[in-house]
Amino acid sequence: MNHFRIAYTLLLLISLLGVVSCENNMKTVDLITAEDNTPLLVENNATIFYTDSARSKLKLTAPVIESYGGKDPYDLFRKGMKVDFYDDSMHISSHVTADSAIMHNNKNNKLMEADRNVVVVNKKGERLNTEQLYWDETKHIIYTNKAVTITTATEILDGDGLQSNEDFTDYKITSLHGTVMLNDTKK
Repeated sequence: MNHFRIAYTLLLLISLLGVVSCENNMKTVDLITAEDNTPLLVENNATIFYTDSARSKLKLTAPVIESYGGKDPYDLFRKGMKVDFYDDSMHISSHVTADSAIMHNNKNNKLMEADRNVVVVNKKGERLNTEQLYWDETKHIIYTNKAVTITTATEILDGDGLQSNEDFTDYKITSLHGTVMLNDTKK
């Protein structure tokens, strides 16, 4: 009878120990699987190079990058960012700056949304200003349905949207309006 009581007490202690130890593991599991509430990684003064076939395609710099997991992982750039795009000769072909941005890192949909004071400058010095711009990394395009201003060496173009290749050299402006300057070749 005494052995039965010792075995019962031992079994009870082991069960209690198992419940207590599982509690800590469940907290860890909850933290890891949290739905986009807490960043998985925070990087300050970040510089990230993206390469393809050992060639740099772009360089991204940001004061702070917060990386989130979950079903739709994303990187958040609350304090702004700058992206330099490189051509095949490793020269900067264009760059983008914005006061904030979010990069969705879904396998099938790599989309960056840049917001507030978005500026794009291409290798010809043409400058795009807008309040919101999307970059679809899969389709290699940038676009917006917000007001845009494009400043070139000879003209200022305004419109209500834009679609372009990602290096901003071949663009179409929606609802073009504004000042267009023409050179007078007749004398």
